[in-house]
Amino acid sequence: MKKNAILFALTLLALNTTAQITVNNAIVPQYAQGNSTTNNGRTAIWNWISLSGLTPNATYRYYTTMDTANASPTSNGVGNSYLVNSTSGTVRRTANTSMSSFGNYDSLVADSSGMYSGWFGCEATGNGRFTPGNTIYPKVILNNGNGGTSVANRVFLTSYPIAVINYGTTSTGTEGSALYDSLDAAPKNFILLYDNTAGTGRPISIAIVENDGMSLAGITSVAAFYRNSVDSMPFHWGTIIPNGLPNGIRGIEERDFSSGAVVDLSGDADGWWCSGINTANMSNGNTAQFLNSTFSLSSAASIPDTVWVNLSANFNASSNDPNASITWDFGDTSTASGASVTHTYTSSGIFSVTAIISNGGCSDTIWHNVVVMLGTNVPRQLTLGFDIFPNPTTGIINVNAKTAAEKEVIVYNVLGTEVFSQTFTGTSSAIDLSSLQKGVYFLRVRETAGGKNATKRIVIE
Repeated sequence: MKKNAILFALTLLALNTTAQITVNNAIVPQYAQGNSTTNNGRTAIWNWISLSGLTPNATYRYYTTMDTANASPTSNGVGNSYLVNSTSGTVRRTANTSMSSFGNYDSLVADSSGMYSGWFGCEATGNGRFTPGNTIYPKVILNNGNGGTSVANRVFLTSYPIAVINYGTTSTGTEGSALYDSLDAAPKNFILLYDNTAGTGRPISIAIVENDGMSLAGITSVAAFYRNSVDSMPFHWGTIIPNGLPNGIRGIEERDFSSGAVVDLSGDADGWWCSGINTANMSNGNTAQFLNSTFSLSSAASIPDTVWVNLSANFNASSNDPNASITWDFGDTSTASGASVTHTYTSSGIFSVTAIISNGGCSDTIWHNVVVMLGTNVPRQLTLGFDIFPNPTTGIINVNAKTAAEKEVIVYNVLGTEVFSQTFTGTSSAIDLSSLQKGVYFLRVRETAGGKNATKRIVIE
């Protein structure tokens, strides 16, 4: 009877020890990769967990696993553990968890209040608990904090369910797609993906920024895209997101390796990023999409200042995204599409030409006023070289020509009507336009004998 009482007391003490360690808060992804039996798409599952109730200043051995809600109270969970040590700054992977061999566990140190906060990681194996469609929960396995070599505490995060999905190309709730990126983030910091721009609620997924010090290239069970496009590549990160995600990824948050504090948050209002990648309801499976979240659409357009009625004019636009679409609005109810287009105006006037360059994720709009002049004043040979200054002018403008032959200076208003003319011989002449009203004009210089001519736009202030 006495022996039974002692055993009961020891059992009660063990239960109380386990119950004292609690989760203050945690950041756990909503989704994680998994597959039963053969799993060659393994992608790390990362969590930030804050524990309390630890022995103040004690050093605990630990490793991290995953488990299902109906697991035995004595289950140590399943999965390969990723061991993060915030003191040494190391990140390691082990497929053989154990409290007695250092390579298969790591250590965490409680503060003077008996608290510890840090990153924990796990990788799905082929265990049946990682079957797509299942719900799993993080588990932190600890010793007694006093050098023990056996499991003394199991902290089970049952308030943080994770849906298991695997790479696939359908929109079912059990399939997801690979997404990776490269951005200016510190190695070993963590990237949290959200379906909102504010970064609120639980993240969709969490990834680590490379180079994290681990080499996964030779582990063929790790997802191929991660080994080939992410692992050991500075600033890269990669993860899985569900295919059935109508909002897509709208927020990308970087958090510090040591403190877990937010370093940066960037977003996209509709999940269709400027790079052209649409993260809503993806279906690329294990063919990873490069998000290129820092991409900025940069465009340019060549739009003439002056064109003439009933004569075709050229309009050109370009972008740093070769797949961008370009649409034109010529301001006279006419439109066109393409990088290089022509347009013919049928009436004179000033028209606002707009070029819209779009790649789906974002767009640039470039506009410019075009002056359309009457066709009777079209210069036929734009081969005469001359300069004018100052421009803009208050009235007196200097014309410097390349030849000394007699030349005629003709000024037109924006409707193509001649408003001034003067002849001169030699290479330069001062032209007095002070009698004209302020505005935009076109100054044409024409050789009276040779026929060479050219036109330039001037502004009178």
